[in-house]
Amino acid sequence: MRSYFILSYDISDPARWRRVYRIARDYGDALQYSVFLCELGDRDKAMLEGRMRDAISKDDDQVLLIRLRSAEDVSGIVESMGRPIEIVDRKLLIY
Repeated sequence: MRSYFILSYDISDPARWRRVYRIARDYGDALQYSVFLCELGDRDKAMLEGRMRDAISKDDDQVLLIRLRSAEDVSGIVESMGRPIEIVDRKLLIY
């Protein structure tokens, strides 16, 4: 079962920040600079968590992954005031 997640991070080192940003971009769509909306299945979530653990400093950095709801119910996932959020329908490609 796939679910929506908010991925947010606070990374203290610029080189690690760039690595974390690239990983987040592989799994979700940017809502803000360090906030992404991700649609993940169990396998995708495990892969994302593993890559993040390898990329961050466990003492200095923080990554939050917040489950919103299942992907079958997409109504009202993100509400925006001001400029609307544009959610792109995309699929993770594995080569």
